[in-house]
Amino acid sequence: MSVAMDNLALVHEIAIDPNFSVSEVPSNPIQAVIKENMHRAYWDLLAEDLAKDPPDYIHAFNLLMEIKQTILDDILSPAHVRLRAEVNSVLDENSLRNKMEQNCMDVHGIGRFVIDLLARLCAPERDTLVEKLRHEEGIVEMIKGIFNLMDIMKNDLTNYVLSTNRAAVEEYSSKFEYKEFLKYLEKFPGGSLMTKEWLKLAHLEVYPSTSDDSQPEAKKEKPVTEDSDDDKVVRTTSRGYLKLVESQNPVPFPETLRIDKLRLAALAEKFLQMNVVTSAVFITCNLAGKQVSESENFKKSLKDQLIVISNDIEEKNLLDTLNAISEQCVATTRKCASSLNVNISDDHEKTLREQIKAISDDNNAIRALVRSRIATFVEEILRSPSEVPHRLLPGLSVIQSELCAFTARLLRLCVHNRRTFFALYRSMINEIESNLVTA
Repeated sequence: MSVAMDNLALVHEIAIDPNFSVSEVPSNPIQAVIKENMHRAYWDLLAEDLAKDPPDYIHAFNLLMEIKQTILDDILSPAHVRLRAEVNSVLDENSLRNKMEQNCMDVHGIGRFVIDLLARLCAPERDTLVEKLRHEEGIVEMIKGIFNLMDIMKNDLTNYVLSTNRAAVEEYSSKFEYKEFLKYLEKFPGGSLMTKEWLKLAHLEVYPSTSDDSQPEAKKEKPVTEDSDDDKVVRTTSRGYLKLVESQNPVPFPETLRIDKLRLAALAEKFLQMNVVTSAVFITCNLAGKQVSESENFKKSLKDQLIVISNDIEEKNLLDTLNAISEQCVATTRKCASSLNVNISDDHEKTLREQIKAISDDNNAIRALVRSRIATFVEEILRSPSEVPHRLLPGLSVIQSELCAFTARLLRLCVHNRRTFFALYRSMINEIESNLVTA
């Protein structure tokens, strides 16, 4: 992957993830092990040098110079004039070099100065780490701790800057992504065909009159609608985004969302999970009877159990998942019924298993009904997220927390994508409508 694409992916991640933060630990376990081993070897070498008689301070000197540069470049701002002067004075290169050559460099004292300086600058949650460093007597452990604290402080500072400038980051990300996509289209003029087809299919669903072939050719006109061009973009893209999570293998898949393909796949999995779990709860409550289904926490407890069972659900393993779900529904119903002295016959249990397994059919009436209700709620949010409250349709209250979490994740992604490519989408939709009129 090119540097430009790496940068684009990072900026995009920051823009759509409200909880994004720079990690203190390498995400790659191999990198983490390599880093740990290299650092251990370096610190062992420093310990050997300091244990010599007389001590060899060359490595310690180099580390102190690195500490100085890190503080000046990455931790102190230009406004820290007095602190910069202190650092330059205490960690003056020529002065320390002379002391090193005279074998009288006070590494421990300099370390104490650095720790006190960092203590004034670090976040309050780092006070425990600072206090531990203050009581560290070993030079190697002290210097190692200083580097560790500086790394943490750099991450803290980066995360603070990101959090306080999130709006600017999101705006920059949109402009940067759009600019890069236009560059891509210059090299590959056909690089947005799937996007146009995706918009066309969504547009025809939202505005079916545009594809009405019942009128004579001469009477076909551009559809009259109260929606402005901007409204059409919002309504069309909302339906388009929904189509991308209603199926685990959506076709066509727009090039403008290629960077989010894995995220959308994960959301499609959650959509399927909510659809299947809610359908199973519907069926179970219907067959278990009012006394069982309305008993305290029955629906929520059953839903929670089914959510666990159906994690990592996929269309290809749906029947296996439904087998497990049906057995859990039977067991939970039987247990609740027993506590209420309600009899659940073997025939009822058999019917329950059969009806839940029937959910594997995408056209199953219950599954289709639940899918439609979930889709309606999600699309309403995508169209007008600022309108509150959005009422849940009947039967969806059992998955309220899951549905709200799902919609929040999808909404953030879609809002960013729509903002980024709004002009392109509007142009494409206008072209689609013009082609339909002249067809």
